[in-house]
Amino acid sequence: MEQAMESYIVTYKELREGGFTLPDGRSGLAASGISPAMAEALAACPFVQDDTVAAYLVLSDGAVVGKEVYFTTRIKLGDEILDAESASSLSVAPAYRQLAVGADIVMATFLRSRLFLGAGVSEMALPLDRKLKFHILEFPRLMQLRNAKPLLAARRLSWLGGVANLPLGWFHKFLLRKAGRLARKFRIEQVSTVPGWVDDIVLRDGHKYAECHDHKWLQWNLDHRFNDHPRNRQAFFCVFQDGEPLGFYMLKERFKEKAGGLENVLVGSLVEWGSRDEGRLTESDLLLLSLRDFSPGVDIVETATADENAARSVRKYGFIPHGRANIVFKDRTKKYADAADMGLWRVRFGCGDVILT
Repeated sequence: MEQAMESYIVTYKELREGGFTLPDGRSGLAASGISPAMAEALAACPFVQDDTVAAYLVLSDGAVVGKEVYFTTRIKLGDEILDAESASSLSVAPAYRQLAVGADIVMATFLRSRLFLGAGVSEMALPLDRKLKFHILEFPRLMQLRNAKPLLAARRLSWLGGVANLPLGWFHKFLLRKAGRLARKFRIEQVSTVPGWVDDIVLRDGHKYAECHDHKWLQWNLDHRFNDHPRNRQAFFCVFQDGEPLGFYMLKERFKEKAGGLENVLVGSLVEWGSRDEGRLTESDLLLLSLRDFSPGVDIVETATADENAARSVRKYGFIPHGRANIVFKDRTKKYADAADMGLWRVRFGCGDVILT
């Protein structure tokens, strides 16, 4: 039997006024699975207007069967910085996945957005983005194992966890000593307010294209997240030398009940970083320094980089390639034909919604 479906658009005005009501009178936030933490994070986005689309819902007989949320980001395009749409949390009820509900949601976004940038797109959604001729930038995802127990438990080898963790623990202590020696060259300070001087690093690094991770964007991502699990956190660190700011790095931690076949894991991620002078503070230096700042209970540390030299350099810290990260960009203005060239982009793991999720 053919399913009767309708779309419902939620604006930021509705979101900021405490939510919205579906046609049948139910709370839209609860029915669509938009958690209080997600609603708060979206409402705090510094770049949206009241009439900006906050969510697109697909309803069938009054039930929400598909959803995606949106926020405004900004992109450096040559000498300009322009608003672009970004999206997160695309979901479709299992019974409706064969009815192209997800494709309908993506198409609605595509037709609405002149400029769109997203990241961390699933393998299921990437083929559609390719058909719609998105520029897709893919780069190596790197992972370091700190605790073998979740990995071995997934293979029904839990009894080996303690033994496997002995060399991992020794290696981790070695890396912490190495990071400590490096840290003596600098003054490293965790801050709750992102300083304005980071703008000079992220916007003037020589790349033609970049998502605009200035201090306003970074502050929003530092202060908010879509899931308020008590073990989740973000942290921002400034690196100084000789009394002058030299660089920064930002990390996040997320507890995941399920992640790639593993259960109940705490994943730490280096999501943003930058240096005024790569001769004094390299990308691999920043990764090494960040290892001291993850919580002791982190099971896996991950990052992703488009810098092949950095990816090779951090292998000695136990980071091995594991899958691919991605950034997708759509330019319906057709002004930026060379945007498919990843070499022209400032690429970071923490693009789009990656830090918030």
